[in-house]
Amino acid sequence: MLAAFLSLISTGLGQIYNGELLKGLLMKIALLLSLCLFAVLVFRSSQELLLWSFVIVIFLFLKLYSIFQAFAESRRSASEYALKRFNKSYVYFSVTFIFLVLNIAIPLLIAKFSLGDMTPHHPFRSAKARLRYIQYYESAAKSWPVESETRRVTTAYGETYVRISGPLDAPPLVLMHGANATSLSWIPNIKALSGKYRTYAVDNIYDFGLSVFTKKFKKPDDFIRWMDELFTALDLGDSIHLTGLSYGGWLSSQYALRHPERVAKIVLLAPAATVLPLGPGFLKSALLSILPHRYFLKKGLKMVLKDLWDMDEDGKTYAEDWVDQVDLGLRSFKPKMLDSPTVLTDEEWESLQMPVLFLVGENEKIYSPQKAIERLRKVAPRIKTGLIPGAGHDLTAVRADLVNQKILDFLEKP
Repeated sequence: MLAAFLSLISTGLGQIYNGELLKGLLMKIALLLSLCLFAVLVFRSSQELLLWSFVIVIFLFLKLYSIFQAFAESRRSASEYALKRFNKSYVYFSVTFIFLVLNIAIPLLIAKFSLGDMTPHHPFRSAKARLRYIQYYESAAKSWPVESETRRVTTAYGETYVRISGPLDAPPLVLMHGANATSLSWIPNIKALSGKYRTYAVDNIYDFGLSVFTKKFKKPDDFIRWMDELFTALDLGDSIHLTGLSYGGWLSSQYALRHPERVAKIVLLAPAATVLPLGPGFLKSALLSILPHRYFLKKGLKMVLKDLWDMDEDGKTYAEDWVDQVDLGLRSFKPKMLDSPTVLTDEEWESLQMPVLFLVGENEKIYSPQKAIERLRKVAPRIKTGLIPGAGHDLTAVRADLVNQKILDFLEKP
């Protein structure tokens, strides 16, 4: 029973305990190779569900075989087994620890190499994935309701794709979208915002869209440096109006903290973390959304975008398009991790001297909207706050007219 229990804890350990050192090591090597193969394929293929299933089947087969074979062998040789020199507790621990490290480290190294592999189709998984995504993106861009021009801006971190609208001589308004999205998420808002402002809708260089990173982002400062280089290259000067939604809101707050001299006003639309830690509503949605199938992605998004589905037929259509866009992005781009958004300290909130507007939907799921507003009123009472009725994390789409008006009123106020 002890041999079977050891194999349950760590595949192949029961075989080592029974004196079958080579067999135990081969099982661990087989599991390691399957994980490495998975890491290689996942950066080249969109069939993640098939790949996950492949790894799970191999893992279960090795685990069950290891348990039952270890149990049978220990029963067969119980009375005649003589301890080997390697039958030591420190050997069992060392083998388990070494292969645990290898099972984590080698796939991560493969991932790091793949992200830095500047193939002609980078940052997409393949040339086919690139073509498919660009065709979808260009088709979706036809819904941009106002005249626009696009620019590809070179920075030390790669090439950034920016869609520019509004009068040439109007004040600059930069729009930073949320995670797993693109600048096209501002379609419900851009007509109103570009009426009086020169809007710069940015495709986050380390996310979906047409921007192309050439350097890995390892910490939040990388995003800040990229944004600063981008704003300089766009010749935006030192009176930038900065608006960010969700993850883009967190990035905007970080930029304002480090470069307050360049920001005239800042609008934070349900910024990820920033005010409060991400709650169980977000975590449940995120866990569902990472499962490799559109069904789970839709279930996850529906938790935080429920008001959009409940809106009307147009809302349902927009929500389904949202799911399609995220699903296609996940299947098309090499997988990568964004920096986890953080909560600003009381001192950081107090240090923001420029005018700040914080808007959040009354049905927000990523944290309590009421507690977020209460905290801001306590630590930084001069920050203007607003609760958007009938909306959650989808506030810019569900209550676009109201959100647009609140943003414009705030920006136009002296």
